Amino acid sequence: MLRGLEINHKNHILFGGCDVVDLAGEYGTPLYLVDEDRVHSNYHRFITAFKRYYQGVKVFYSFKTNCVPAVLKILQEDGCGAEVVSPYEFWLAHRLETEPSDIIYNGVNKSEEDLRTAIQKGVGLINLDSLNELGRLKRVAGELRKRVNVGVRIHLQNGWRQFGVQKNGDNVISAFGEMKESDFLDPYCLHVHIGTGIRGIGPFRKVIKKICILMKELKDKTGLELKYLDLGGGFGIPTVKTFSIFEMAFYKIFDIPPKAPDIKKCPSIESFGKAISECLIADLERYGLKKPILILEPGRAITSDAQVLLITVGDIKKRSDGSKFAITDGGMQNIAFPLSYEYHECLLANKCSAKSEDRYYVTGPLCSPEDLLYRNWRLPDLKSGDILVIMDAGAYFTSFSNNFSFSRPAIVSTQAGFHKIVRERENFNNMIGLDKI
Repeated sequence: MLRGLEINHKNHILFGGCDVVDLAGEYGTPLYLVDEDRVHSNYHRFITAFKRYYQGVKVFYSFKTNCVPAVLKILQEDGCGAEVVSPYEFWLAHRLETEPSDIIYNGVNKSEEDLRTAIQKGVGLINLDSLNELGRLKRVAGELRKRVNVGVRIHLQNGWRQFGVQKNGDNVISAFGEMKESDFLDPYCLHVHIGTGIRGIGPFRKVIKKICILMKELKDKTGLELKYLDLGGGFGIPTVKTFSIFEMAFYKIFDIPPKAPDIKKCPSIESFGKAISECLIADLERYGLKKPILILEPGRAITSDAQVLLITVGDIKKRSDGSKFAITDGGMQNIAFPLSYEYHECLLANKCSAKSEDRYYVTGPLCSPEDLLYRNWRLPDLKSGDILVIMDAGAYFTSFSNNFSFSRPAIVSTQAGFHKIVRERENFNNMIGLDKI
C-alpha cells in the first residue's frame, strides 16, 4: 500500500481497482480519474460522523469545489443536496434533476433575474450575502407572490471579509425583523462560512459561540427561533494543507519545498463531527435555544481524495547548475492551479518501489515561467514516458481548469476495476465553438 493506494504485480498504482498506467495509455494524458466508490464512502462517512452526535443534520455538497456532473450525480443519488453560488451551478443542479427543495443558493451579488429564477423553480433556501440583496429579494418575491425560505450569511470576524453581512449595531436584527413582517419571506436560517482547508476544531468552536449569541439576540429582540443553522464547510483533510506565508515565500523565492502535512494534526471527520456537535449542543443549552437543523456544505472533505490527475513526463533537461527539469503535459496554470498554494503529494505511478533520491523542477507545457507544478521536489529518477500521479485532485482542480494554449483533460471514472469516460477530452473545435470566424 502507498498512501492508501494499492500496487499491482507490475509495480503500478491502482486507483478504483484500475491500473493508472494502463488508463494513461488508453485515454491519454493529462487525465483526471475519479474513484466512484470513494465518493460514495466519503459522503456516507461524513454525514454519519455528524448524525451520530446531532439528530438533525442535512448535507449539501459545494458545487464550486468539483462541478463535474458525473461526480455531482453520484452524490445526488446518495441523497446529498446541492449548494450553489451562481446561475450556472443552479442551472446544473436543475439539469441533474436535483429536487429544488434540496438546493441552497449562496453566493454574492445575486441579481433580480437570479433570484426570480430560483424562486420560480422552488429553491429550498436562499442565503443572502448583503442587505441590498434583501431589498431585491423582497421585490421579486412580491412580484411573483411566492413565499421563499431565506437565510443571511453573517460575517463575524471569522473568514473572508468580503462575504456576508457584518454585525454592526442592529442591522442583522432589523433585517430579520423586516423578513418576519414580509408576506413572502420566511426568515429561516443563519449562515456562516469561515474558510477552506481548516485543519483544527478551534475556529469552529469560536464561530459557534458567536452565532449562538446572535441567535439568542434574535430570539430576545424579534421572537424568532430559526429552524436552521448553516455552518458552511471548509473542513480540511489530513493529506492537503494550504501553504503558510512563510512556506510560500521560501518555496517561490528560494525553491525550498514545504514539508508534507502532519496527518496527525488534522482531525478526522469523525473528530470534527463529535467536537462541533458537542460544542453546538452545549452553547444552545447555555443560551436557552431550541436545536435547529444543522446544515453543512462540505466540498474537499468528500471529493478531494476521490480524484487524481495523471501527467506524462516528456523531456528531461539538466542545467549547468545541476538543476533538473522534467517537462510534462500537465500545466499548473490551466489544469493544476491548486498546486500554486497547496501541498499535494506527487507519486511515480509506473515504478512505485523506486526511492525518491533526486530533485526536479516539474513543469508543464505552457510558455510561462510560472508553469511550475513542483519546485525542487524530491522524486525518483525520472525518464521520458514516466507517469506521475498528483494526489487529492478532487477539490478545485477541475473547477479552476481552463484552456490556456491546450485543451482541457478527459475525466474517467473508476469502480472496482471497471472504467468509463465521463467527460471527453476537449478538442480544438470545442475551444472556438462560440467564436465567429
